[in-house]
Amino acid sequence: MATEGEQPADPRLRGPWPLATAQTRAELTAYLATAADPALAGKQSLCPAWTVSQVTAHLAATFARFAGQLVKSRGGDLSPPFAADELSTENLRAVERFSGDPDLALRDEVGRFLALATDPGELMAHQFGPIPAGLQVLFGLNELAVHHYDVTAPHGPAYRPPDPVLALLADVHGRVNGLPSGGDVWDGILRQTGRKDGG
Repeated sequence: MATEGEQPADPRLRGPWPLATAQTRAELTAYLATAADPALAGKQSLCPAWTVSQVTAHLAATFARFAGQLVKSRGGDLSPPFAADELSTENLRAVERFSGDPDLALRDEVGRFLALATDPGELMAHQFGPIPAGLQVLFGLNELAVHHYDVTAPHGPAYRPPDPVLALLADVHGRVNGLPSGGDVWDGILRQTGRKDGG
């Protein structure tokens, strides 16, 4: 558990953050209801390097990393898992190394991480430096929602999260990344994450 007064070095990452466990489980269910369709699995996603199935493998590996970082942090090691500018390389490497059923792995790894993340203020290792577990849960929620968009946008109606999830994501993107106010929140997040241009 975080000791009293312990905070991340970057003030944008400091809490309090809500523990959005229920919303993350709901996003997982929504994502898998789409991505586990065998007709979609081999199709190209909006992520140029990955099919829909590979996006799911990426998410499974990402949540496995989150759980591993939290366990490692509880052992007293809050060192970053890799440099912040190595995230894309690490993501590609994790998908290349992935084996097994991505849908089952994603369900298992999200469940494992959420079962571990019970204190939103607990500090855990992250490539930005130590962050509260509540923020890491929100980063996971963002991953599920944005990648749900990635697997639907090329093939039909593009995914849009429900309003309660959008409110949580708007708070994260606003506080951490400086999401501009005004306009459609989801459109702003998609622009900020490079899924839509700013024009």
